[in-house]
Amino acid sequence: MQHTGHATLSASEKLVVAAAGAAAPSVFNAQPWSFTFTDDGLEVRAESRDAALPTASAVRDVHLSCGAAVLNSRVALARLGHASRVSVLPDPGEPLLVARVHVTAGVPDASLDELYRWVDSRRTNRYPFRPERIPARVLTLLHDAARQEGATLRLLDGEPAYQRMLTSIRRATWTEEEAVRDDREARLSPDSGVSVIPPANLGPVPRRELPDDPPVRDMAEGLDVPGRGSAAFERHPDLAVLETADDGPGAWIGAGQALQRLLLEATGHGVVASFANQPLEDAWLRTEVAAGAAHHGHPQMVLRMGYATARPPAAPRRPLDEVVRYADA
Repeated sequence: MQHTGHATLSASEKLVVAAAGAAAPSVFNAQPWSFTFTDDGLEVRAESRDAALPTASAVRDVHLSCGAAVLNSRVALARLGHASRVSVLPDPGEPLLVARVHVTAGVPDASLDELYRWVDSRRTNRYPFRPERIPARVLTLLHDAARQEGATLRLLDGEPAYQRMLTSIRRATWTEEEAVRDDREARLSPDSGVSVIPPANLGPVPRRELPDDPPVRDMAEGLDVPGRGSAAFERHPDLAVLETADDGPGAWIGAGQALQRLLLEATGHGVVASFANQPLEDAWLRTEVAAGAAHHGHPQMVLRMGYATARPPAAPRRPLDEVVRYADA
């Protein structure tokens, strides 16, 4: 779309941007963000709806989720004909202010504009994948998408790295602490106070048909959730680790933007993904995963990617009036 030549948003444009931001993925579909519109753009804030963030992994997840929302807001602005500039963690005195997205005059980023069509189509897919592998040319495009946001998508396409990751995923699942299981059960209950993941979005229960568990994360592991059914999963999906050169809140926000950019790119090529972050939620295993990084980066996400056998519905979203604020209100 041609640029508008001004740096203000109309009321309808603000809703488009907010809806795109709110369509981003988030851990447990918690949607821990809010969007405040100002004279020159919007502010994205972390808005955890938990009483506390007890672990480093939980804090990292919130920043990653908000980073994905920032990317989606940039994509929507480009589609509306606006150029934008992002300031990450702009106010040291307000740590929950993740980013300011400034609307600027000029030509919007055409590569972001092209991704807008996939914002509502992207799904976290926890169903079995078809057996075919993702072509190298598509994997290269996903790698490039992450690199445009300052991150690296490390493809685990050979041994022993691939098998080592499978082992880490299984080990983290088997050794999950009881408190973590209790937290998952509380989050997935209908009266949890956060957006529940419906059975259709959880996907089927993985069948244990071989000695090794399939490399897919069952978000409701050990819980009796009616309506899920069961299915055999692929044994060797494409696995990748999203990494950043630095670690900490700023890097996590950048990783979230890189994640969403590559997920939108993937959606455009018919590729779906789910996440296998169990090893990253354990400090010792995260260090082990980091040790395998070719460029000594910090692992932020583990992705399972492939071609879907089923398409889940869109996960429920919070009403926009819960997440949108106006600076002059």
